[in-house]
Amino acid sequence: MNPFRPSFGITPAVVAGRDGVVANVGIALREGPGSPYRFTLISGARGTGKTVLLNLLEDEATTAHWQVIRIPASRDMITELRDVSLPHLLSNLGGSQRERTITGGSIAGIGSLTTEVKSQPPTESLRTRLREACTLLAAGDSGLLLTLDELQSASPDDLHLLSDALQDLVRDELPVALAVAGLPFEIAELLDLPGTTFLRRAMPIQLGTLPDSDVSETFQATARTGGRIFTDDALQLAVAACRGYAYLIQVIGSISWVFADEDAISEDSVRRALPQVRERIGIQVHQPALRGLPEREREYLEIMASTGAPTPTGDIAATMGIPTNQQTTYRRRLIERGLITPSGHGLVDFGLPYLGDFLRAR
Repeated sequence: MNPFRPSFGITPAVVAGRDGVVANVGIALREGPGSPYRFTLISGARGTGKTVLLNLLEDEATTAHWQVIRIPASRDMITELRDVSLPHLLSNLGGSQRERTITGGSIAGIGSLTTEVKSQPPTESLRTRLREACTLLAAGDSGLLLTLDELQSASPDDLHLLSDALQDLVRDELPVALAVAGLPFEIAELLDLPGTTFLRRAMPIQLGTLPDSDVSETFQATARTGGRIFTDDALQLAVAACRGYAYLIQVIGSISWVFADEDAISEDSVRRALPQVRERIGIQVHQPALRGLPEREREYLEIMASTGAPTPTGDIAATMGIPTNQQTTYRRRLIERGLITPSGHGLVDFGLPYLGDFLRAR
């Protein structure tokens, strides 16, 4: 079977470059209250492995005998956490209260009395339910890890409620941890809102490009799990085409695997895969990243694509017909979105592989 897994949010067979973060969070869970990695804020562009890292942190928490709850980044996330996820956990821990209700009866000789166990309706606050769960877990030398993906989709009001509840637990040294992930630009906007002060204290983890050594090792180790290897020339080409981008490891590896012979993935296999790779990243990464982009920021990127990157920021400002300080504003926003990166003094380059090719083709 093809061992590469080019799907968002699915943990690959071999994960590159995340051992340090996972180890730090694992230490924090075992270390006790006050450890900084109990609260982490993971940011990065699409395809850098944010969701996969959350998956790894959940696995690490389970290994440490902690309970894990995934919070949905939806408009009713507090309701679901308070009224569904936490009551379910409390029921498993033996902490939820139940009542027995008479549902029927009869006269002797005709029928019998029947009863039904019903859960009490949710009347407690999020703070109360979290406290009850963490108190029960603390008694068993355990704790609760909450994870939240796509933070930018969450309601600011809900984040305020969650932050207040968690801060209350931390003050009383109860075993709770939180790992959240999202896109840099939207996270920055959310954290500027009133009521998210507690989240600003989380340990920031910025996911960027991976070193070529990690990429090479991941390509080869993954291929071996499926019974093949990359030839030296193929591996060199695949690493160069990947450009340190985590998602491309899986895409390049998966399509190259399809074109490979029985024993090895050759340079020809990788070369035949690359057009499909560019098409796929365009559909799955570039299109979503550009959707809803303001017109002037889109123009900024198109100038970079037409003139070639790295591009002098002064040339971009001149082409757009704007003063330098206004160019700086667009530059900052595009960097926060993960679409461009600084590339030396007065230069910018694309932050997503093949984004320039994608824009030129359109």
